[in-house]
Amino acid sequence: MYASDIDRSAIDSLMENRGVQVAQSTSFLADALIEQRDVSTQSGAEILAKLGMRRGDLELLAGGPPCQAWSSAGRQLGFADPRGQVAQEFVRLAAELSPRWILMENVRGLLTARDQQGHPGGALHNLRAMLLEHGYQTDVRLLNAADFGVAQRRVRLFVVGFRSSDAPPWPTATHAQAPSPLDEGVGKWRTMREALSFGWPISELEVIRPSSRLLGRLEELKPGTGLKSPGKVESTRPGGHWGYTQGAFVCDLDRPARTVTASAQQDWLRDPHWGLRRLTPRECATLQSFPGTWRVPASIQAAYRLVGNAVPPDLGHAVGTSLFRAAVEPVAVQNDLQGLAPLPQRLRAAIEYTIKEEHRNGASRRLRSPKRANPETMPLW
Repeated sequence: MYASDIDRSAIDSLMENRGVQVAQSTSFLADALIEQRDVSTQSGAEILAKLGMRRGDLELLAGGPPCQAWSSAGRQLGFADPRGQVAQEFVRLAAELSPRWILMENVRGLLTARDQQGHPGGALHNLRAMLLEHGYQTDVRLLNAADFGVAQRRVRLFVVGFRSSDAPPWPTATHAQAPSPLDEGVGKWRTMREALSFGWPISELEVIRPSSRLLGRLEELKPGTGLKSPGKVESTRPGGHWGYTQGAFVCDLDRPARTVTASAQQDWLRDPHWGLRRLTPRECATLQSFPGTWRVPASIQAAYRLVGNAVPPDLGHAVGTSLFRAAVEPVAVQNDLQGLAPLPQRLRAAIEYTIKEEHRNGASRRLRSPKRANPETMPLW
C-alpha cells in the first residue's frame, strides 16, 4: 500500500498513527509506504517501481483532490483554480497506474460546478469524460456520513471508476433520520450528544470564546440556529437570498453536527464549564468518527484543517468494505463504455435546478456580490 500528500502536517499525522485501530478494528496503514509528494511531480511508473508492481496490478487508486476549488465556502473557480487542476493530475495517475478501480471523494459542489464555458455540471462531466477516454466508466453518488453512523450531516460526492462489467456496489445505509419500521437493522442518526458523551478533557489553550459583542448575539439564539447573513438580492428573491453566517451557528446537541470544516470557524457549543465556545479539534475529530487514540501532531489551526479535510473513517470504511466484497465476490454488471452512463435522477435534478437558477438569478447575482459577512460587525436581523 502507498500513501502520499503534499501537506507536511498530513504526512506527520499519517506517520504518527501508523497501525492505529480505526473503523471497526482496521489497522491503519500498518505496512504502507508514506511519502510527502506533490502529485503533479509523481508518475505511475515511479510509484509502481517502489511497490514492486506492474501496471494493472493495483486493485484501487483512491484520493481526494483539494475541494476548495468547488466548495461553496470558497470562490468556486473549478479548473481555473490551481487546486482544481489536481483532479486532472489524479486522472493522469489513474491512466498510468491502470488500477482495477478508481475512487475519488470531493465536496458536493463538484456536482454542479461549472466548466470553462460556464455550464453547471460541466466540470464533473469533463472529469468523467477524461476517465472514459482511459477506459473507465464512472458511477457517481452523494453520500451523507450521518447515514453510516457518523454523528455529522456531511454530504460528499463520490466517483467510482471501473472497467466494463466490473462495477462495484455502493454501501447500504445503516442509519436514517427517521428509520422506517420496515428498515430492519437501520438505526437512527447518531447525535452530537451521543458522540461527545465520553467527555474528552479540554485545555484552556483549546478554548475559543466569542468576543463580548458576538457573545451577546449568540446567547439569544436557540440551539440549531445561527446569525443570518443579509444575502444577495436576486430577481426572484427581492428580499435577499439569506443564509447562516459562517462561524456564527450554535450547535443542537440532539442532532448530528453540521459539516465539520477545515478551519477554526467551527460551530459554537454551550458548555456548562467553559461557557459558549467553539468545538475543539478533538471534538471535531470525534464527530468525524476518528477514534480516541488518533493523534494529530500539529498546531491547533493545522489540526482543524487536517480533521476538517478528512473523509470520516466510518464512511470510508463503509465504501471500502463494499469494494472489498466486490473483489472477493465479483458480480458481473454489463456497462456500455461507448458513452458516459447517465447520472442518477437525483443528481441530474440538482444540475437542472442549478441551470434554472442561473437563468432566473444569475445576472442579478453577479451584479450584487457583497463581501462575505463578518458576524462581529454585520447588522442584526
